[in-house]
Amino acid sequence: MKHLLITGASGNLGSELIQHFNFNQYDKVYLVRSEEKIKLPELWSNKFEIFQGYDLSDEEEVKQIFESIINSKEDELFVIHLVGGYTGGKFFWEFDLNDLKNMLDKNLISSFLISKYTARVVKECSGGSIIFISSKLSIAYEAKRSVYAISKSALNFLVKIVEVEGKEINLTANALLPKIILTYENRKWISETDYPKYISPQKISDQIEYIFRNYKSLNGNLFLFND
Repeated sequence: MKHLLITGASGNLGSELIQHFNFNQYDKVYLVRSEEKIKLPELWSNKFEIFQGYDLSDEEEVKQIFESIINSKEDELFVIHLVGGYTGGKFFWEFDLNDLKNMLDKNLISSFLISKYTARVVKECSGGSIIFISSKLSIAYEAKRSVYAISKSALNFLVKIVEVEGKEINLTANALLPKIILTYENRKWISETDYPKYISPQKISDQIEYIFRNYKSLNGNLFLFND
């Protein structure tokens, strides 16, 4: 069986991505969401199991989610980790330490815990893969985004760690590095004439599907979009 776990399913990207994603090849889909109001694709509604109100920077809560995922030695586990956050608009000397800690919790700690418990499940299965959402700012820095960029740069290195160590258990990891995604919320402030400049949730979904189809040969990549 193929299992798919999506975190941040009710977020700006998550709520749109699940409308585009093709769930056909997955036997069970687990959605971790923070809000009840999320539209599920009716075509695959019988595949979904919902986890709501979990703090993914809390190890015990992450552990509870993965303990609920039924698996056997023949199973594969695929994870799309969409949980994250953004803080910006200041020079680095103007940020409080708590700003940095908040970004590390949302963008790194949650990713580390998801990786850790994905690995523990995959270790007992036939294989699996994780996809993270990083940022173009992590490798092409722009002013007044320091604490965000630091956390995403650390996430990039986590991908490299999983690439090397995950080989022992048939686990691969990759990250997508968009700058701005054309979600509903972002479309509120982006001029319609500029839409083609940005990355759509559909394109993100297509890229994720491609990576998972080829997960055994795609590992440790930081996929940069030309936005």
